Amino acid sequence: MNQTGIKQLAVCGWDEYTAVLVDALAERTDLRPVAIGDDRPAALVRARAATGLPCYQHLREMLRAADYDAVLIGTTVDRESLVELTAMKGAALLIRGDVANADTLNAAAAATIKTGNQLHLVRPELQRSGIDLLMNLVGSNPAWTPTLVAIELTAANGTRAALQSAAALALRLQGATATQAFISEAGYNGHEALLASVQIRHGDRALTTLLVRPGSDEACRVTIQTPAGMAELVARDGNAALDIFPLEGDHTHTELTDEDLMLAESTRISNATGTRIDEVFAPHEAALLRAIESSLATGFVAPVQDPGTRGSLRILEGGDHTTSRRRGHLHLIDG
Repeated sequence: MNQTGIKQLAVCGWDEYTAVLVDALAERTDLRPVAIGDDRPAALVRARAATGLPCYQHLREMLRAADYDAVLIGTTVDRESLVELTAMKGAALLIRGDVANADTLNAAAAATIKTGNQLHLVRPELQRSGIDLLMNLVGSNPAWTPTLVAIELTAANGTRAALQSAAALALRLQGATATQAFISEAGYNGHEALLASVQIRHGDRALTTLLVRPGSDEACRVTIQTPAGMAELVARDGNAALDIFPLEGDHTHTELTDEDLMLAESTRISNATGTRIDEVFAPHEAALLRAIESSLATGFVAPVQDPGTRGSLRILEGGDHTTSRRRGHLHLIDG
């Protein structure tokens, strides 16, 4: 990091999505791009024209040679190796959610546990208006813990990316650990399905359903059923409506409007140092996506090998020592 406090960002993969994201990060965080890597020559030409920065066709060579404080991974090429090289350099890691499959998330979670470096899963779609309110509702009272979460999501970047976003949102809303998953797909356009439906069991306590499809009219519908009542969020074209129907009390209806989702996600990243919420969810997302992939390959229900809430012991370099201040006194009384 240079003397002004600005952090240097190495970018792996370049397209229109990444270009907008890099600009948003520069506006809302202390990250500034210093090098761009992409295995496609045409993408490098566009990156060079847009930024004027050094460009590399060999991504691993860029991560070995360049100086940086953080790495943004927005490519599907050699993702796990890029994660490992980032960890070796002691840099923070940002991964676009649409390229964060099970293997990548596993590698990122393991690297974070080993090094203590920051991990950010970049998902602007989760910044839609009302999602934070829905999460706050679920976390506000145990009675609002869902027994059912139903998510319908349409995304411009394809069925698989939409599925990864929906799974991430489901895990942030469900209080119970996922135990089983089953996926069905219908209709194909090239290499992707036109529709995917997923059922996720959370033991005998709860159920999640995901219905995702590609489409230019990006939209989201989230319904939760809980012991305290139900709630529904409908978001489309930058607007959203959140309806809450408590069993006791009056129905509330809230109209909401999105801000720029990339800027909102960049703001979250800049403020996420203390919570490190993405690091908490990464291994759980990896386990769920692995089960979904297994179900797709076999056609059967797949168990979710969730890591649970096991703690991790990390050895930190030190050299100094101190004695903690006494907090109280113990007196033995002879009775």
